[in-house]
Amino acid sequence: MLSVDTLIATDNPVRVIDLFVDLLDLNALGFNKTVCKQEGRPPFHAKDMLKLYYYGYLNRIRSSRKLETECERNVEVWWLMRQLKPSYRTIADFRKNNNDALKNGYKIFISFLKGEDMFSKEVIGIDGTKLRAQNNKKNNFNEDKLKKHLANIEDKIETYLKELDECDAAEDRQASELKKKEVQQKLELLKQRKENYEQLNKKLTESDDKQISTVDEESRLLTVKDNIAEVSYNIQAVSDSKHSLIIEFDTVNESDQHQLSPMACKAMETLGVEEITVEADKGYHVGKQLQECKEKGVTTLVAYPERNSRAKQIDPAYHIDKFLYDAANDTYICPQGAILTTNGEWYDKKRKNRTSYQIKRYSTPQCKTCPAKHLCTSAKQGRLIERSQYQEVIDENNKRVDANAALYKKRQQICEHPFGTIKRGWGYNHTLLRGIKKVNAEMAIIFTVYNLRRVITILGVPELMNRLKKWKPGYHAIKNCLIKVLYGEKNFEVQIRA
Repeated sequence: MLSVDTLIATDNPVRVIDLFVDLLDLNALGFNKTVCKQEGRPPFHAKDMLKLYYYGYLNRIRSSRKLETECERNVEVWWLMRQLKPSYRTIADFRKNNNDALKNGYKIFISFLKGEDMFSKEVIGIDGTKLRAQNNKKNNFNEDKLKKHLANIEDKIETYLKELDECDAAEDRQASELKKKEVQQKLELLKQRKENYEQLNKKLTESDDKQISTVDEESRLLTVKDNIAEVSYNIQAVSDSKHSLIIEFDTVNESDQHQLSPMACKAMETLGVEEITVEADKGYHVGKQLQECKEKGVTTLVAYPERNSRAKQIDPAYHIDKFLYDAANDTYICPQGAILTTNGEWYDKKRKNRTSYQIKRYSTPQCKTCPAKHLCTSAKQGRLIERSQYQEVIDENNKRVDANAALYKKRQQICEHPFGTIKRGWGYNHTLLRGIKKVNAEMAIIFTVYNLRRVITILGVPELMNRLKKWKPGYHAIKNCLIKVLYGEKNFEVQIRA
């Protein structure tokens, strides 16, 4: 009889999945169902379920029902699962109930890659991508949308009330009674909808959020591209420049504005370095974040936004970068030699959907008689310059971007490769789970198998398996250090197996 093992080639990636999961101490990583009771029917072991998920996501199969089908017909899954056939509910529950453990599994693989010198530890790229949530646009509301719905319901109620009056005045009593009953049913439905919208409006008013989702409560309407918005999650990922491997990731339900410094610091901690260079697109160009990065040893190369339409109307010789700032006197010198001064007061600069900050304002009365005023500004009072409290670090970043154009061009190679593979290549443009914590767990599986696929491409299956086998003797010490970081020294007892 033909053995299933003979059907699995020695360079088949499924053998890497099998070896890697067998090396893990899933109990220490926090997985459920790793120790079986002596009495009763034993559950499916966590190792088998984790192998199934890694295999499924690596081969673009992530539905629990489709994974159940693969257990019935796929020879590779037969070999990997030892012909076990869990139901789709058991498969789905494993992913749902092991959120933290799946993230720990991802971190363990990162520790292996770090030990194998797969990271440059010098240049990283940070980027975010939107994954559609399990929440339709119709089930996402903000204050304006709720007001429109309530106003629309009021109009319909008024229309139906008029119809009821017409029914009462009609001569055909039998027909009017039928019509009246139909209208009353519609009125009752409208009243229920109105009550639901009023409850949502009350909940929105009492919270700090500007929008609310009714199916996946943590999902938010986010801009995907230009003016296109979807109810989504924003997946932040840090990629290393050496092989475009994912070092760190996180799931948030807001824009990229506040993510630069936190993600860079997470990557530094993972890599064990005190200094690093980070590249990011203009969505991360926020003065406060640039300042925090500078204070924490992060050198930024973040693209700066293009000039707005008003600035483009100005003659290039009078763009803001042509005005020289005198730090000693806290003044600006214009191209005509006039000195712009400030009263020294700070003003709050508030911007819609953007981070607020403080500014100083600089001007000069010489603008009124300047012969080049029409080239510099169209304002009657003359040119007004606003200097951000973070202007110094912003200028430093912008100069680095201009001076390192060739290095910054590599940002797309570093950052776009993972998302291109995951979303375009594998089709993972939406999440199957609800809530940030569960979505993060699914992303842990996706990024683990992405890194696995990259390393297989770089090293090949035989070489990767050889390195994994060599990694095993020193593995538990690395594992225990990681668990201490995740759970704290007091909550974890160090156990090293011989």
